[in-house]
This record gives sequence, structure tokens and C-alpha cells, in this order.
Amino acid sequence: MVPGKIRTAFGVSVISMPAALVQEAAAIRWPMFSLDAVMGLPRHFMLAGTVSSEIATNHFELSARWQVHLTDRLRADVGLGGALWFGQLKRFVFDNNVRGRFLYPSASIGYDFGTMALTASAKASFIGSLHARTGELEAASTNNVYNGMSWRVSLEQPFRTHTTVGVSFQMNHLKFYYPQWPLFPTFDHRFWIPEAQIRVTL
Repeated sequence: MVPGKIRTAFGVSVISMPAALVQEAAAIRWPMFSLDAVMGLPRHFMLAGTVSSEIATNHFELSARWQVHLTDRLRADVGLGGALWFGQLKRFVFDNNVRGRFLYPSASIGYDFGTMALTASAKASFIGSLHARTGELEAASTNNVYNGMSWRVSLEQPFRTHTTVGVSFQMNHLKFYYPQWPLFPTFDHRFWIPEAQIRVTL
């Protein structure tokens, strides 16, 4: 990323929720849409922002990353991000809302093959705060909890002059993954949550 240059991408994620949470609805897949923006900064730093949304949830993340060129084709970065998110269900008999903060340390390594690029990344999740309410009553609350890890492998290929298409597989091992909050999970057990993603840089 050249300092001052900005790249954006639009993506869709399809998430498979754990059977222990959704029971007979285990086959349901939850689509989530995202808009990413990355700006180059001096000295190999980058500033990245992501807005993710589904029907009942919105997630706003901002992170700083530092990139290093290990070789001409092999690159790595480390980063630290924070996120605010909220959700609400106010239809039919529901009157629920939830909000919280996350902290996301991350690291990635990628190789440029020329016609495509392969990237592997790991991302830790810490819950800074999480508060859920049903009507006027507080239904759940937790603070300063190690939430778990997410691992992702992405393959990206050029498409036209300034556009690339990337497909990813991400495996989340988390106590709480924010798109699942309408299922009202507890926070005492980590679940394996697979996720498929496709992103197009604009």
C-alpha cells in the first residue's frame, strides 16, 4: 500500500452456526455483508476499517497494521484492532438489544504467485464488554473475557485491471461470535463455527 492510497472491497460471508445452538435449524446459513477500506501510511503501516452487517447486527472495526516484506513475494503483517457492535430484535414478541466492544490482535503471512496470492491469518478475540437486554431487564453481561481465535486461508486473483476476487475459508473457535447473538448463546463454552467468504476489491 502506497502512503495515502485507499483500497476498498465488498464482501459476503456465509456462516454455519453450531448445532448445539440452533438445534433443529442447524442447516440454516447466515449471510453477512461487509465493506472494507485500507489506507496506506508511511513506514509500512496501514489503517483498515470494516463495516459488517446482517439483518439484526452491525459491527464497526478499526485496526492499525504493520507490514514487512520478507522477500520480493513473501510478506507478513501484525495488527491490533478494536470494534464496536450492536444488534436489536424488535419484531413480533421480541424486544431485545445487545451491544459490546471487542479487541482483535492479528497476524498474517501471504505469498504472491504473480497470477494469484495466498494468505493465512490468525486473529484473537477479546470481549471488552457485552451487554444484552430484554425490554428493560438486563439479560446478560460480561466484561474482559478471552473469547477465542479465528483462522483464515484466502486465495485472491486479479479480475480486470484494478479489481481482484478473493475466496476465503475461516474457522472460528469462539465463546461468542456476534452474528449468533439472536440465538441467545451462553459464554461458558467455545464452539467451532465455519465461515466461507468472498470479497471483491473495488
